[in-house]
Amino acid sequence: MATVQWSDEVLEETPSRVTRFISGIGALAVVRTLLEGAGMTDADIEEGTKLLLACLATAPAAAAQRDTDGAKRQREAVAALDAWDEPNFARYKAALDRRFPAVGERVFRDLSAATGSAAVQGVATFLLRVDGCELAARGSRDKKASDAVVTAAEGFEGVPAKDCKGAVELLAQRGLDRDERTRLGDLVGVALGNTEAMEQLPASEASRTAKRRDAQRALKGWFEEWSSTARAVAPQRAHLIRLGLAKRKPAKKAPTG
Repeated sequence: MATVQWSDEVLEETPSRVTRFISGIGALAVVRTLLEGAGMTDADIEEGTKLLLACLATAPAAAAQRDTDGAKRQREAVAALDAWDEPNFARYKAALDRRFPAVGERVFRDLSAATGSAAVQGVATFLLRVDGCELAARGSRDKKASDAVVTAAEGFEGVPAKDCKGAVELLAQRGLDRDERTRLGDLVGVALGNTEAMEQLPASEASRTAKRRDAQRALKGWFEEWSSTARAVAPQRAHLIRLGLAKRKPAKKAPTG
């Protein structure tokens, strides 16, 4: 039989849920009686309390050891590109659509602002296409151009070279000059680049972390058993809310006017 796997997030929130659950059982005599009828003994409650205290006694690992400078830079680069794409895609697309529509159609084909890693992909695609447009404007292969840029230039086949040249110049006038494209390309490189591995946790801390997870899993198992039982034998919503097994329904707003 496969062992149930719970995420670290679920395990971390279990102690607070069990605290409310056990407290609720003690406060509601009717629920305690119903659970006793379903097999919950004093020993079961004592077991839950003991497992809870074992979790509370294990401190979490130090947060400072969970990160590296490279990882921070990577996240900052993704955030910067995420913030950049939406307003700038909109204004550059509008400018190209009006003045060089054939170029605009190829630069922004199936391309729109996105979030997170998708934003990184979008900006990288945009930069490749602008570089490709610039190469197409020259009408010949640049020996320094990467294979990716050469391939992107092929996407402008049929577009007059003067339109490609004019589009690149327009973008530069609007702020997307070579320096800005280099800056964005560097951010893409950081966002997609390799980062260093963090130093291994000290053996003592790794041991504490493993002990904490084991205690949380044991508590989660106890909670799953008895919270399921409570849901089955204590059907009143008010009781389940007191046990932390249900939420209050939001109050309906009174009609206005």
